[in-house]
Amino acid sequence: MSIDNNIAITTTTATAAATENKQLILDCLALYSQGRLEDVVPLLREDYTDHGLPFQTSSREAWIATARTLPLAGMRIDIRSLVADGDNVLMLSRRQLPAVGLDIAVADVFRVQDGRIAERWEIVEQLAAGAADPLAGLVSDAA
Repeated sequence: MSIDNNIAITTTTATAAATENKQLILDCLALYSQGRLEDVVPLLREDYTDHGLPFQTSSREAWIATARTLPLAGMRIDIRSLVADGDNVLMLSRRQLPAVGLDIAVADVFRVQDGRIAERWEIVEQLAAGAADPLAGLVSDAA
């Protein structure tokens, strides 16, 4: 097994663009959790692609149509960490929707392009009733 010694790791420092990208995600999630989908529309690119469940959509129009079928009223999104690096924003959160018994820990990666959300990936862990919170050790720094 060999390892190429010419590995390059690119990191960026906090920039105005990274701060704006984080705020874009926060704004979108606030509107989404309130069911204000018409106000989410301008925050997403027309070719927005969502790789997460239940969406798996490849356009803003398809995403909005899917979101309209979800019971968003009463959704709680507890953001534990929000980190931006260039055009990518990583969010760790716990989401609860008591009306349907949803309690999940989620890692999302958003890609921002031209000031709009272009793409999203997620990893979800369903939490059993009474289970320890897997994100309990993370202090919320999203504000």
